[in-house]
Amino acid sequence: MKIESTDIIRLIEQFLKENNLTATLGTLQKETGVFLNTVDDLDSFKTSIEKGEWDVVLASVEQAQISPNKRIDLYEQIIIELIEQQDVNPARALLRQTEPMEIMRTQQPDRYLHLERLMSRTSFDVSFAYKRGETRDSRRSSIAEQLLNEVQMAPASRLLTLLGYSMKWQLQQNMLANTDSYNLFLDKATSLSTVDEDKVPQRQLALVKFPKKQHPTSLAFSFDGVYMATGSMDGFIEIWNYMTGKLATELKYQADGSLMLMEEAVTGLAFSHNSNFICSGALDGKIKIWKTKTGTCFKRFSAAHNDSIACTAFSPDDSQVLSGGADHMVRIHGLKSGKMLKELRGHSAPITSAVFNEDGSKVISASDDGYVRIWDTETASCLHSVVPDSQNHGLTFPGTHSLLVIPGTSTFVVCTKSPNIYLISMDGKVLKCFTASKDTCNAFQTAALLPHGKYMLAVSDLSILHYVDFETGIMHATDSKVPNDDITGMACHPKLNIAAFFSNDRRIAIWTA
Repeated sequence: MKIESTDIIRLIEQFLKENNLTATLGTLQKETGVFLNTVDDLDSFKTSIEKGEWDVVLASVEQAQISPNKRIDLYEQIIIELIEQQDVNPARALLRQTEPMEIMRTQQPDRYLHLERLMSRTSFDVSFAYKRGETRDSRRSSIAEQLLNEVQMAPASRLLTLLGYSMKWQLQQNMLANTDSYNLFLDKATSLSTVDEDKVPQRQLALVKFPKKQHPTSLAFSFDGVYMATGSMDGFIEIWNYMTGKLATELKYQADGSLMLMEEAVTGLAFSHNSNFICSGALDGKIKIWKTKTGTCFKRFSAAHNDSIACTAFSPDDSQVLSGGADHMVRIHGLKSGKMLKELRGHSAPITSAVFNEDGSKVISASDDGYVRIWDTETASCLHSVVPDSQNHGLTFPGTHSLLVIPGTSTFVVCTKSPNIYLISMDGKVLKCFTASKDTCNAFQTAALLPHGKYMLAVSDLSILHYVDFETGIMHATDSKVPNDDITGMACHPKLNIAAFFSNDRRIAIWTA
C-alpha cells in the first residue's frame, strides 16, 4: 500500500483547522504548497452560501486554494450584499484591501469600476447591481455550485482516528502495553488508573482567567481525569484542559463557541462516574444534565428546588442525581424518569454539601444549621443526626460544609465554619477532631480529598493551605498561601496530585505537587 506524503500533510492540516490553529495552518500550506480545501459538511456549506452567511463561508474558504475567478465572484457578491444592507465601510474595505478585488481591478477594470459606482449611489438599485435576469438568490446558487466543485468533505478528527486504529492494531499484535493512555511523543505507556502516592500540591501548574464581570462559582474534575469543568456567575459551563488552563477545544462545540448555558449562576457542578454527563445546578433552583462530548442538554429538572442549589452529585451507578438547596431540602432525582424520587427533610438552614456513600445506600448532608445528617437512600429516613462542633461552642453551632467520603472506608470528613475538621463514621460517631492553629485559621472555607484519600486539603479564611494526614492523625499548615482572594471553593483531581482553587477574583489557580 502506498500513502502519498501530501495526504499526511492534509491530515495534519485538518487537525490544525479543527483545533483553531489557523496561523500554523496558513504557514504549513504556504511552505508545502499543499492546501486543505475541505469543509465539515458539504450540505451545510452550500446552505450557508444560499443563506448569505458570509462570515461562515469566508472562514471555510480562507485557507483553501480556490481558483481566482471563483474567489472574485464570491467577494463581488459579498460586496454587493453589503452595499444593499448599507454597510458601506466593510464593503469598501473588501473592495480596496483584498487580493481578489485587486486582481479584478487589474484584470477586469470595468467590472471593478461598476462596484465603485454601485457603492457611490445614494440608494441601492437591483437592476444596476445585477446583470439582466440575475437576482441575489440566483447569484448565491451559482456561487454555491462553483465552490462545491472546489472543496471536499473530510471526516472529523481523521488524524486522531487513524492514530487510534494504528494503536489498536499494535495492541492486538502485542506491540504496545495494555494501558489507559500512551504518550506518542515519548513512545511510552502511561496510565491514569495508577497514580503516585498522595502528595500535597504546592506549586502552580496553570492559571485560568475569566473575563471582567465574570467569575467561577463551581468547579469539578471528571472521574476519568480528562477534564475540568467550571460553572460561572453568568450561567456558562466550560470545560478546560487543566494542564494548560485553556479551553478544551478538542470538544467541537466549545471550539465553535456553543457553550453549555444555565439561565442563572451555576452554583453546583458534578460529573457522572463514567464522565459522560455533567450535572449543573443553578441559582434559580433548576438542574440540567449535559452530555460531556457534545454539550447537548440530556435532561432538565425545571423545579428541582424552590431556591438556589448549593451542590449536586451523581449516585454511584449514575442513575440518580442528588441535590441540596437553600430551601433546606436534600432531594434525589431519577435520570430515567426525570422526576424527583426522594425528599430528605430535617435541616433548618440552607444545605451546603450532600453526597452519596460509596455503595449509594446512604446520603450524607451538611447544613448551615451546624448539623450533619445521615439518611437511608431507600426510605429517605434520617438514620443519624450529628452536631460535630457542639462541644466547642454554646447554643449556636458553626455551619458545616465540604463533606468528603474517604475511599474504601466507612468514614467521612466534614469541615465546619470554624478551625475544626471532623472525622465521622457512617453510624454517626465523631471519631476525631482536627483543629488548626489560630495563627493560620479562624475558619475553614473549603476542602477536598487527594486521590487515595491519605490527605485532605483545606483552605482557611487566611488563604493558607492546610492538610490532614489520616495515617498520623495530624493536621499541618503548609507554607503555601493560595493566591486567590476570598476563596470560595476547590476540587482535587481524581487520579493526580492536582488541586484547583477558585474565588470571586476571576481566577482559578491550579496547583500540582
